[in-house]
Amino acid sequence: MRLWLRSYDARATRHAHAGFHQVVLPVAGALRMEIGRSADAPCAGTVREGTGVLVPCGEPHRFSADGANRFVVMDLPDTALHPAGFPHDAVRRAVAAPFFAVGTGLRHLIHYLASETKDGPVDPGTAHHASGLLLDALSRSLTRPAAMPEPVARALDLLHRHYAEPIAVADLARAAGLSVSRFHEVFRDATGRSPAAALAEIRLDRAVELLRGTDLPIAEVALAAGYSDQTALTRALRRRRGVTPAGLRRSGRS
Repeated sequence: MRLWLRSYDARATRHAHAGFHQVVLPVAGALRMEIGRSADAPCAGTVREGTGVLVPCGEPHRFSADGANRFVVMDLPDTALHPAGFPHDAVRRAVAAPFFAVGTGLRHLIHYLASETKDGPVDPGTAHHASGLLLDALSRSLTRPAAMPEPVARALDLLHRHYAEPIAVADLARAAGLSVSRFHEVFRDATGRSPAAALAEIRLDRAVELLRGTDLPIAEVALAAGYSDQTALTRALRRRRGVTPAGLRRSGRS
């Protein structure tokens, strides 16, 4: 199994994978994808917060992304999808319904890998230890009946586009087309967390990306990721990820 951290650009690309299946899991941003041999009626969807995709071996697909984005990508030989306990019909079902809901355990693994790894191939030691956990969590996610509900997906898109700005729950509910009370219920049922917790994770992911990938001063990183100041970013990183901005930047360059 090959494991990557990868970003995509806006150029629409179409190809197929020979010899392996591919799973794309969201860290940040959105990846639009059309899968299938029929140009008239491909299976279309978006990989974004709460939704992943399994592209079967040999299945043509077209994809593109806008803005900042990052994904965990797994290239899986056919035999990797048949360990004990893994749903043997996962590939057959993925041809008709390739998009699936990302469960809580899988989401935690995705964000752990993203926080510990730069873009590109995951180092062999980390990939070896992560592969079994990822396949186990993936097997559970693939048994879920549906991907992210569209109202929640619209709200998540708003969060990903405007995470650096003040966003009220009423704004999210309006984007979802729901009342505030109903939105809270639907959002938590679909994602396993509150809108505020989702926004906090999106902001942290962006801060981590900037700390690892740029030379921006930490105070500027904090503002770019939606924090009021460097102190607020430091407090959030220490509480949720157990690291400081300076420590994260040093580890990213070691």
